[in-house]
Amino acid sequence: MFKKMLSIIALLTILITAGQSGGAELQFSELQDQELYDETTAYILNPPAVPSEPEFKHEFVNILILGADYKINTPGKNAKKDIKNCHTDSIIMAALDLTDNVASIISIPRDTLTYVPGAYGVYKLNAALNCAETFEEGVQVAQNTVAWLLGGIRPDHYIVITPHLVEEIGNRIGGLDIDVEMNYTGHSGTEYTKGFQHLDGTGIMDYARSRRNATKNKNDYGRTGRQRVVLNALYNKISEDMELAYEILDVIVENFDSYFYSDLSTADLLGLFPLAERIASGTINGYEMGGELTMAMKYFTSSFFDQQKRKDVIREVYGVEVPAQRLNSHAYLNFLYKYGFDGVKAFRISNQLIAWVKSQKLDEGMLADLENAKKEFVDAISAMDDKLERHAMMKVEKKTEALKLAALKVKKAYMYPEKLDWDIVENGKWYKDPYINQYYQIDWR
Repeated sequence: MFKKMLSIIALLTILITAGQSGGAELQFSELQDQELYDETTAYILNPPAVPSEPEFKHEFVNILILGADYKINTPGKNAKKDIKNCHTDSIIMAALDLTDNVASIISIPRDTLTYVPGAYGVYKLNAALNCAETFEEGVQVAQNTVAWLLGGIRPDHYIVITPHLVEEIGNRIGGLDIDVEMNYTGHSGTEYTKGFQHLDGTGIMDYARSRRNATKNKNDYGRTGRQRVVLNALYNKISEDMELAYEILDVIVENFDSYFYSDLSTADLLGLFPLAERIASGTINGYEMGGELTMAMKYFTSSFFDQQKRKDVIREVYGVEVPAQRLNSHAYLNFLYKYGFDGVKAFRISNQLIAWVKSQKLDEGMLADLENAKKEFVDAISAMDDKLERHAMMKVEKKTEALKLAALKVKKAYMYPEKLDWDIVENGKWYKDPYINQYYQIDWR
């Protein structure tokens, strides 16, 4: 049983780091301290709050496990020191049911499009970490975002692991025998041939990370399949030699606060061993909290939750019912791309214009029409729901044009010195526009 417990820890370690690739470059919008409008239900204007946590009938410990190519102290192999240059490309909620001794591993696709509590805009889930100024704050943002996606179910603790740790583990256990499904060149520059071969730590990471550089199944589903091959090989090897599990734990301890981060101390982690032993005596279930990969808002292949599947998984794991998410479907976000973002930018430019008039201590009597146009736009976009009725979309477009016209009149009346540029930057690249996304210029690879 203890061997099974150690195997679980080792498998989780490989799983959450295998998906790391790419990075992020971001800037912070100067509008981040803007006024938010609590009365609107449009998340694009007022980011959603994390709902209240459901009441569980069982006792749970939830641990959010993130894979990130990040290193706090000094730059190292396959790691980045600056939060602006890293992603959390593997996101897992480990739900430990202490009542029934059941562990549920809920994998959430990195390409899930989502809102981020506390930050205006739309992001991929793997960039939630970037919606902050420090690593620690970013981890908290990531926890809040996952909690929102899961209907208020919050992580109790977090663990962040980097790819270098997996390489170290692979080398420490003497590598793995893998049936490589393709000829390809790994991230390390090493060339691999199709067929059964022995991979060291670098080879393990190359194979588990392969996606864009793959020559077969060049997508996240293909990469997930290759990760499962690695996991099976790892589990089989540990099952044959329990001492390897201790070697893996030694690597984790050696790299604590270097390539392994957690709000749990080493003493806390050791304190979890009785808990892990209880879980190992029970059942371990795996779930994929995803949906169809599809092109959304023109620029990105994205994943959207199948809302019925989401509700079913949460019910099966936690025994609670959560409502379906609002305003986070492929169709709704395409509405934002076609109509909503234009109005959102006009709304925020109007806010800047009004703030300038007030800062100049000018007579504010001529602002009434602009304030009214803003309110009518907020009402129109707040009235949009997932039915996406055409007359409602046309109303958003109409109120957007009225808002622009009212702002131009104020600009002229008060001789506002700046140009009111309504166009989304770079020919419609909304994700790079600071009026649309608070944290912009993120590289969503």
